[in-house]
Amino acid sequence: MKKNIVLVLLFFAVACFAQIKTFYSNGSENAGKVALTFDDGPGKATQKILEILKEKNVKASFFMLGVRVRRNPAGAKAVAAAGHEIANHTYGHINFYAYKDKDKIDKMEKELLRGGNIIKAATGVEPFLVRFPYGYLNPDAVEAAKRHDCCVINWSFGCDWKKITAGEMHDKYKKAIKNGAIFLMHDLHENKKVLSFLSDFIDEIKQMGYEIVPVSELLNLKQDRYFDSGGLKNLE
Repeated sequence: MKKNIVLVLLFFAVACFAQIKTFYSNGSENAGKVALTFDDGPGKATQKILEILKEKNVKASFFMLGVRVRRNPAGAKAVAAAGHEIANHTYGHINFYAYKDKDKIDKMEKELLRGGNIIKAATGVEPFLVRFPYGYLNPDAVEAAKRHDCCVINWSFGCDWKKITAGEMHDKYKKAIKNGAIFLMHDLHENKKVLSFLSDFIDEIKQMGYEIVPVSELLNLKQDRYFDSGGLKNLE
């Protein structure tokens, strides 16, 4: 009985996501494209990552934390100036899976909006793509994003936070290359392991015949589809 209930709930969740088109974790299997995404910055690894991406002529998507942008607006501006996609990782990296206070939905919206507004102030870009910390994905997250004309983006593969060697990490990312993949990495800390193989990883993706594009291009998303009600609103 419990199994049937779970299946019904999963079917309902998938149906809702498909209907409102506000959540994605991978792209089309027929597009011949993949996306590189970087979370938690701008940070110590950001500049080195930008240099590698420039060398390889690749554009990525950076899901920035508002608190980091506030402390390092120059880093955020550098990402925007390099032509990469600017996206929102909320303000303070709260784990909403563990958040038990009654104001959860209100808090979630304020984190989304505060992060977005700070990012816009630093970069001039109003982000409409959001990734909640820890990949939080409950119906309330999707609803919060939808209310403010944002689209939730998770990922199909990532492991750079795990305690494994750089070689093992590289191998795992390489094995995860597939049509429509959204790769997650982080640029807050120096991230020596990712920096050691990112250039080769990009070459491997291209050698397999895939084009590397920003998330919005991978998913064929346009910002005006999500801003009918006027964009981000300041709740502070």
